[in-house]
Amino acid sequence: MGWAALSLRKMTLKQRINNLEQRLVNISQELQSMYDSGSYAQQAMGVEQSQAMMALQNTYSNNTATIGSQYTGATNAQDLAAYQTALQQEQLSMMYNQMIQNSLFTAKGQALQETINQQETQLQLEQEQVETQLEAARAEYDSLDQACSQDIQSGAIKLTA
Repeated sequence: MGWAALSLRKMTLKQRINNLEQRLVNISQELQSMYDSGSYAQQAMGVEQSQAMMALQNTYSNNTATIGSQYTGATNAQDLAAYQTALQQEQLSMMYNQMIQNSLFTAKGQALQETINQQETQLQLEQEQVETQLEAARAEYDSLDQACSQDIQSGAIKLTA
């Protein structure tokens, strides 16, 4: 190959190397952005879960206050037993609702983590492919650089004394 053809190929390879390096930077930024948004989503989900649990607790408190007001002044055994039963039912209902909420938020968190893991895997695979392509382009660029130097040296006019 002549020096001009080698130089043209070197320029093309240099552009390819620059593009691949830029893609690696972009992948790195995408990964960081994904981690950040995943973290924010998990924090938001934690706040949402706390609010749901507080709402359940408020409902439980209101319901037990209502039950208490219905049996205020009760002294016979039958009313006291009904009061205890109503409180136990309300407590069981609260525990059941808490389990449902915890279950929902656990599933939601797992789905979010699974999505993040899939995206991370895809980006890491792409990153490996780009790194492989970059390594090959750099190797070809270096060999062309040597070939250009040899072509220039062999084509140089040699002066003898």
